[in-house]
Amino acid sequence: MRISKKRFKAVLCAILSMCIFAYSAYPVFAEEQAAQEASTEQTQATTIDPNDIDALENRRQELQAQSDKYQQILEKTKENIADQEEYVNALVSKVQVLDDKIELSHQSINELNGKIQDKQTAIDNANKSIENQMNTLRNRLRNIYMAGNTTDLEIIFGAKSFSDFLDKMELVEALSDYDNNLINSIKGDLENISKEKAELEKDMDSLEAEEASLESDQQELNKILEENKELLAGLYKTSDKATSEIQNGALESDDIEKAISNYYAEKARLEAERAEQERLNNANNGNGGSNSSTIHDDLDISPSGFVWPCPGYYYLTSEWNEDRGSYNHGAIDIADAGIMGADVVAAKEGVVIDSYNGCYHNWGKDGSCGCGGGYGNYVMIAHDGGKMTVYGHLSTTMVYTGQHVYQGQVIGFVGSTGHSTGAHLHFETRLNGVKYNPMTEYQS
Repeated sequence: MRISKKRFKAVLCAILSMCIFAYSAYPVFAEEQAAQEASTEQTQATTIDPNDIDALENRRQELQAQSDKYQQILEKTKENIADQEEYVNALVSKVQVLDDKIELSHQSINELNGKIQDKQTAIDNANKSIENQMNTLRNRLRNIYMAGNTTDLEIIFGAKSFSDFLDKMELVEALSDYDNNLINSIKGDLENISKEKAELEKDMDSLEAEEASLESDQQELNKILEENKELLAGLYKTSDKATSEIQNGALESDDIEKAISNYYAEKARLEAERAEQERLNNANNGNGGSNSSTIHDDLDISPSGFVWPCPGYYYLTSEWNEDRGSYNHGAIDIADAGIMGADVVAAKEGVVIDSYNGCYHNWGKDGSCGCGGGYGNYVMIAHDGGKMTVYGHLSTTMVYTGQHVYQGQVIGFVGSTGHSTGAHLHFETRLNGVKYNPMTEYQS
């Protein structure tokens, strides 16, 4: 029933230490959140020209960085909320345990009060018994006195014979021993009852002190519980704020993505108009334009509308997002025996928005020759819906920037120019400028 106060105080100190740590962490999150909110408000106050693609791309990167930071805050806050909820539940359980212990103490105190009352009744009864015996003794002594024998000596000398003397001696001794034994017996019982009562009162004092200590600890735990509920409410607020900022950033990011998509769509439209006009001019001058290039019109078209960029060669020597140490490969590499010089075709109809054909280092290398930024000879084609395809390490290109090309049209030949260890086609896809897995275009 009794609790080790030393052990309980040690547990309480540990609890308080956890509270101090939790409170010290909360302002850090609050300061970080305030700084990010200020940064967000300052950035959002800036108006971006929808035609300024660099500003749009920078703003998209800023929003992504902010979203990542708020996501980290959100994840950390969720962890803290889980820990804090578990801690609050533990405190509630501790308070309930103390309530139960206090209730048991009350029951024990009530039980001891009953026993003390019983002992007090026994003492009162014993006192009454002693008083009755004393009254009886007084009556006998008074009778003896009234008989004219005031002392034991007078009773003995007043004997008429030796036999009478012995009888009187036995009477005096019997009277004395009986009364003494009776009084001593009652006195002993009274002392025992008083001793038991004193022990019960001592136990009562101990229980009352223990109950007072439990109530003090309960008050302290209740205070800690309220403080941690406030801390938990603050964490909930931080979590809600981070979630709100992520959602707001996502909405603005959607607007930025639309602006970027519109930019590329408008650019592709203008390029297509220019290329079409150039084609018409070439046709009027007797040149076939893009129709003079070879077109593979027997290729299988995927459900998303793409054809395989290197007909007849399907082995992948490097898959999407392959870990290359300092970076991840954001494309696929297509290679196989005899692939050098194989046709490379446009995966989908579009406009060539960039091309390079100035690399003559068409062989395998341990590093980059520097041509085409590592791509060597390459072609970039813009398609509808904000999509773009890139074809790298070509031996030579067959199209030019601004040219309108058709699906399956030969745009170059497989080579090993740029940063290439051997003949292969580097093929990547982008959506609004962001790379994504090319193989998603060929899923059945």
